[in-house]
Amino acid sequence: MKNKKKIIIYIGIILLSALLSLGLSIIYQEYKQKTIPVVEDLIKEKKQQNYSDKDDYKEQKKEEIINYTNEIPAYREQYGNPYIMGRLEIPNLNINALVTRAENNAFYLNNNLYNQKDGLGVPFFDYRNTDLANNKQINIYGHNTRNEKYFSQLPFINLEAYTDKNIFNNYKDIYLSIDEKKVHYEVIAIKIVNDSNNEHMKVIFYSEEDFLKHVGRLLQDSLYKDTNLEITSNDRLIVLQVCHYNPPDTYLLVIGKEK
Repeated sequence: MKNKKKIIIYIGIILLSALLSLGLSIIYQEYKQKTIPVVEDLIKEKKQQNYSDKDDYKEQKKEEIINYTNEIPAYREQYGNPYIMGRLEIPNLNINALVTRAENNAFYLNNNLYNQKDGLGVPFFDYRNTDLANNKQINIYGHNTRNEKYFSQLPFINLEAYTDKNIFNNYKDIYLSIDEKKVHYEVIAIKIVNDSNNEHMKVIFYSEEDFLKHVGRLLQDSLYKDTNLEITSNDRLIVLQVCHYNPPDTYLLVIGKEK
């Protein structure tokens, strides 16, 4: 009798796992088909090129990191905005955006680089990232849209391309310029979350153990993940967040590790 129960439980676990896998597969196919046109065009273009440009910027960026000249004060002067704190680049995906930071995570949802009211907002650091050179995890948030009128004004739209596995496999390089230095990150995971799954919002850690437990939870249930990665207590992460429409009311996370 006991053996029979064990067999039933075992079969149940297998069926549940299969259903979950099938469900995730169906969801992925569904939102892949609904990728906004400008991102779909980018994905197709990279595929046609056979991802031949994936290393085009590496030598240039390596030189910029070694011989870094702080460019951020010039942007502050240009826009009259002391809250400009960095510049984010993912060259292969045409992302090049100034990043702000306010005293909360609401201001730059509806203000532009001139600090004028603007519903398009601008990318911004989490307000708790007050030590960008040393924070264990840096979060940057940006708007998305399905209105083609605004595609060119919202650079984080192109993060949606990471829902394609070939993009994830080939375009790993993120560069962040701050006052102190230019930092090179490598994309290690892509994840889709909703409001009830907000582990990525934890950016303050009280011990090495606390950080490593967070990393385990953060990378759990990733859409794609570098299976060869190893995160230690000495590592630093970046999380890029943009609204995601499929499933509705979700967020796409691009998670990177400092190289």
